[in-house]
Amino acid sequence: MLRYFLVLAVTDGSLLLASFVLGLFASTEPRGPHMVWHGVHLLFALLTTMATLAVHSIVYTYFLATGKWAKEVVRVYQLPEWLNDQAKKNKRKAFRFEFWGMALIAVAAWLGAASDTRKDFNSLWHLGMAALAVAFNLGAFVAEYAVIVAQARLLLEVKAQADRLREARYGPGPEPAAAPGHRLEPI
Repeated sequence: MLRYFLVLAVTDGSLLLASFVLGLFASTEPRGPHMVWHGVHLLFALLTTMATLAVHSIVYTYFLATGKWAKEVVRVYQLPEWLNDQAKKNKRKAFRFEFWGMALIAVAAWLGAASDTRKDFNSLWHLGMAALAVAFNLGAFVAEYAVIVAQARLLLEVKAQADRLREARYGPGPEPAAAPGHRLEPI
């Protein structure tokens, strides 16, 4: 997950920054039927909004799934309960960044739509919220990465303890199978 999250976060962070810059170009353009930068910003901002929602949703799903896995392994192998508690703590820690990252980008998009469709609406509200959403999401990606690292370490600890218990109960597992066309030879 770490490698995938880094790719997703860097991609989405780049989209957020590019969308913000395109919005600045669009704000200097006079209103009229030939607002090219406005159209480019609108389409790019929609893509960015969906990508941001997707990245935070993937992180949420990761913590949901790994938390359930840790809970089940702790229950089955009767491991210390602190392992499950730590998985829950990691999930709660990441949730606030996931939630607020999605909420802020949604509000920025909503204010952008209001700015686009209502002539009496001050577009500085959209600009300010967009700046806040970009800054928060970039920080959220850093915080989420740190919590994903902590969760990965916890999962490795849970797996190591379960493997030790399984080996103590049932002995060492079978030898790994050879690749097709190869024979396992004793050393």
